[in-house]
Amino acid sequence: MNRSAGKVDWTALMALAATIAALAAVASSVIVVRGVREDAARTRFNAGLESLWHLTEEWNSEEMTDTRSHAAASLLAAKPTADVNAVLDFFDEVALLLQRGALDEEMVWHEFYWPIANYWFASQEYIQQVQHDDPTVWTDLNATVQRLVGIEARRKRQSTGMAVPSLKEMRDFLTDETGADECTDDEEVRKTPL
Repeated sequence: MNRSAGKVDWTALMALAATIAALAAVASSVIVVRGVREDAARTRFNAGLESLWHLTEEWNSEEMTDTRSHAAASLLAAKPTADVNAVLDFFDEVALLLQRGALDEEMVWHEFYWPIANYWFASQEYIQQVQHDDPTVWTDLNATVQRLVGIEARRKRQSTGMAVPSLKEMRDFLTDETGADECTDDEEVRKTPL
């Protein structure tokens, strides 16, 4: 008669229990790490969203609306003023925040693509003049414009060339920015070179 047949191998049972405990600890760690990452992503998203709201408020503020109107009128007259700098500086700040990860690229595209693209492309001659003296000016914005044009092209399923505003679209956009009616009798707006 074999006396060990009914006995429990306590060593094997303890090893099995230790293995199960280790696996449970690893699973718990994975769950905790995943939760921390999700919380961090949610916090980053909420902070970016709040930043975007503040930028939108600033963009639509009375002061910026006046600045935009003057900038648009000066671009239409082919005589850019410091107001153009202010608008491009605003967008350069948006670009920097985007590049640093504080803003989401798709949300920036959704909220600001059209004004960024119109001001950027309507200001090209002026931008080149300013960058001749200081090549670092608006470089963050330049890179961001290219990224946003790519998103616009992808979203509309068209080439990047088609995603860039046409001269007519830029003229219409800038005219709207001035607050002038499209049927205005304002001689300065009607004779614009843009």
